[in-house]
Amino acid sequence: MGNTTTGVKAGAIAGIIYGLVLGLLSYVTVISEKSLIIAALEKNLPPSTPFTPDQLYEIALIFTPAVAATLGILGGLVIGAIYGRLFDVIPGRTSVIKGVLVGVILWVILGVLFDLSDLQYGLAVYLGDVAEGLFGAMLFGVLLGYFFGRFTRPPDPAIHGYS
Repeated sequence: MGNTTTGVKAGAIAGIIYGLVLGLLSYVTVISEKSLIIAALEKNLPPSTPFTPDQLYEIALIFTPAVAATLGILGGLVIGAIYGRLFDVIPGRTSVIKGVLVGVILWVILGVLFDLSDLQYGLAVYLGDVAEGLFGAMLFGVLLGYFFGRFTRPPDPAIHGYS
């Protein structure tokens, strides 16, 4: 049985865990792609800027994980509410399977279609981002479904006529 409040609760917890993992992965990505990021900054930085590419990289290193974690949490709340509201019409037999389906749909929309701009950095970077996004979306979907199932009360046999 779908319930928006239960979806928000499940989405909040899934979003917190997902946000922390996303923040950690984004930190590792920024570190591993340092030379590529600095090269892109050097190429695109206007001459009148008060910052050097190295300074902007250091700012990105600090803010990228925080922004990723915050967006993960906020996204978890929103997607959890939608998931809870639409739970009964989402295909799947269990809340986890339904959550995984939601995660895959999010991944296709956000990780594949909207991430096409990463192709400018090469196919390897794009495919790495797509794979990272799939991992994150699957993790979020499993967590969302699991916690939704845990927070959903089983039907009361007296009310529903079960014996």
